[in-house]
Amino acid sequence: MLFPAQPLQLSEQDLLARGGQRNVYACPDRPELLIKITRPRKRPIRSYTKRLIQQVFPDAKYRNALKEMECELKAALKSGSDIAKLPIARAFGIVQTDVGPGIIVERIQSEDGQLAPQLSSVCKKGHLTDDVLSELNSFVHRLFQLQIVGRDIHPENIVYGLRNQTRIFVLIDGYGKRNLVPLRTLSRRLNNRSLSKQMQYIADRTGLLWDKSQRVFRTT
Repeated sequence: MLFPAQPLQLSEQDLLARGGQRNVYACPDRPELLIKITRPRKRPIRSYTKRLIQQVFPDAKYRNALKEMECELKAALKSGSDIAKLPIARAFGIVQTDVGPGIIVERIQSEDGQLAPQLSSVCKKGHLTDDVLSELNSFVHRLFQLQIVGRDIHPENIVYGLRNQTRIFVLIDGYGKRNLVPLRTLSRRLNNRSLSKQMQYIADRTGLLWDKSQRVFRTT
């Protein structure tokens, strides 16, 4: 049962992955899904401004998760019949667990059933063939087309694996508006500029070339 009345038991599971702020677990009895759980903060907040914000807006600690889900929901609605090509991981709601509340997301995996490799790994291992590069640029096109707001897009947040037995690049983290005034949501020009800067950062990290005018990656 996907949304049980009692919290899911994850504390005895090994982590599948560990991000900058969240742990990733397998979803019990649902191998096609993952659970992303924000790690509790262990160190005290030193910034007076941040402490004040948490006192005035106690729900602020859930902001990133909520904005990520909002971004996915809007993109899914805009995708229409092309939902299978959605460039970000599908999200399916919140579930309570014995290690905290988590977001249920789809699992993008490789043909051997392991978690899909990151873009950085694909490039490092020399697996970026012409066909794979074309798929990467199709992914980039969809980011711009759907106006995905990227908070922190980098080569480790993009994976290349299977969705419905079709190979696809998927952004698994680092999206959703962050600022209280959502300028990039309101301005397509500002968001395009931000996305382009993040693509350039990916190019710098992977050895690819970013063609800003055409919005494509090239190898030479």
